[in-house]
Amino acid sequence: MNTYTLFTVLVIIGLLNFLIYDSWNSATTMSKLYLLMTIQLTPFLVCFSRQHFNYLAFVLFNHFFTYSIGKLNVIKMGSGPQELSVLSGHSIDELIFCTILIMIAYYFAKTFIFYRFIQKERYQLLSLTRFQLLVVASYVICVPMFLLEIPSWLIVIHFATMAADMVLLLCSTSPGNEKLSFYLRLAVAFSTAWYFLATGFLTMVGNLAGYIFIASCLQRKYNQLVLPVFLGLLACLIQNVKVDYRKTIYENGQMAVSERIDLLGTLLFARYVEDIELEENDVETEEDNMGESLSKGFSRAGDDSLEVVLDKTPGEVPFWNGESYAALPFIFIPRALWSDKPSRHIWNKYGRTYGIIGKDDYQTSVQVSFLAEAFMNYGYLGMYTVSLLMGLLIAFTERISYYFLGGYYYFTFMCFLMPVMSFASDLTSMINSIYTVAMVLIIFRSQFVKMARTDDYCKA
Repeated sequence: MNTYTLFTVLVIIGLLNFLIYDSWNSATTMSKLYLLMTIQLTPFLVCFSRQHFNYLAFVLFNHFFTYSIGKLNVIKMGSGPQELSVLSGHSIDELIFCTILIMIAYYFAKTFIFYRFIQKERYQLLSLTRFQLLVVASYVICVPMFLLEIPSWLIVIHFATMAADMVLLLCSTSPGNEKLSFYLRLAVAFSTAWYFLATGFLTMVGNLAGYIFIASCLQRKYNQLVLPVFLGLLACLIQNVKVDYRKTIYENGQMAVSERIDLLGTLLFARYVEDIELEENDVETEEDNMGESLSKGFSRAGDDSLEVVLDKTPGEVPFWNGESYAALPFIFIPRALWSDKPSRHIWNKYGRTYGIIGKDDYQTSVQVSFLAEAFMNYGYLGMYTVSLLMGLLIAFTERISYYFLGGYYYFTFMCFLMPVMSFASDLTSMINSIYTVAMVLIIFRSQFVKMARTDDYCKA
C-alpha cells in the first residue's frame, strides 16, 4: 500500500470515528458543510503537493465546486444558516457518508485490483503534424456554426468528438508549428464565445475552462490557471442574465453577431450597474453588490437534485424501483442500428414529478445527480451501493485511459476523465458517455498510436 493510499485510509478511519460520536448530532449544518468541503478537497490537495494527479482528485474537486460552493453561497446571498439547515442539512449528511464510500471503493480498487499498475512513467504529449493540427482545430472552430443542421442522433457523437478535439489541442505538441498552434487555440476560444452568442448556452465555455484547468494541473503549468479562473468568473456574471439573453435571441433569430454582443453588454450593464443603488463614489457598496452577484452566479451553477429527492421521496413521490436504470442493458446499441430504440425521458419526468417544472411541460429536461437517482429508485441502500459502484467506476475508467494507448498520456487521461467528473449526471448517462468516448477514440486509434510513437518523450 503506497503512502497516498495509507494517508487516505487513515483520513477515512478518522472521519468515520468522528461520525459515531453524539456530538455529530448537535453539529451545525455549516460545520458539516465545512467538513464535506474538507473531505472533497483532501485528495486534490494531496495530489497537488505530490505533483501527481489522479481521477479521484478531479472528480471530488468538481463535486466541491458544483455542490459545496453553491451551498456556501446560499448564505452569502442572504438566506442565512437557518434556511440552509432546513433545505440542505440532510443532503450534506448523506453526501459526507457517500463521498467517504466513493473514496473507500476507489482506493480499494487501486490497491487490491489494479495494484500491478503502479505508475512509474511520466505523462506524455501526442505529436501532431501541421495537417492534423489544422484538421482538429478546424472541426472545433467550424462545426458549432452548423450545429442546427446536425441530425439529433449524431449530436452525442458530435459533442464527444468536439470534446476529444479540444482536449487534443491542449494535450499535444506540433514541432515547428508553435505559432500556428497558438493562433488556432486562440481561434477555438473565440469559437466557444461565438457558440454562446449564437445559442445562449455556456456549455462550450465551461468545457474549455475545465479542460484548461485540468491540462494546466497535469502539465504543472500553473500560470495558465488565470484563464480558466477568468472564464469561470465571466460565466458566473453571465449566468444572471443568461435567461433574458436566450429569450431575446430566440425571439429575434436574425440578429447579427454585433447586435448580440450589444444585447449581452446591455443586459450586463443593466444587471450590474443600473439595478444597483449606489451613492456617489461609493466604491465599497459597488464591490459588495458585485460580489453578491458573483455569488448568485456560482450558486446557480450548482445542483440541488439530491436534497429535492431526499425531501420528497417516498413521502410525496414513490420509489421508481429501477425505472431510470432500465436503459442500461441496451444503452450501447446505436440508434442508427435500432431505429425503434426506446428513448430516455427521465430528466423531463424527474422535473415534472418533483414539481421543478410544470406538469404539462414535456419538453424541458432537468439534470439529476447519480446519488439522487439512486435514492429515488432504491432509497438509502441504493444510494450507498451506487456510491461504492461510483468509486469502482472511477478507478476502472482511470485504468481504461492507460490501456487505450498502452501508456500514460495527457490526452487519454482527460478524455476518459470527463464522463465521470460531473456531479449532476445520472449513472446511465455516465456509462453511456464513457462508451461513446471509447468508440470515438477507437475509430481514430491507429492515428493516435502514430502520434504517440512520434512523441518527443518516446524519442528520448
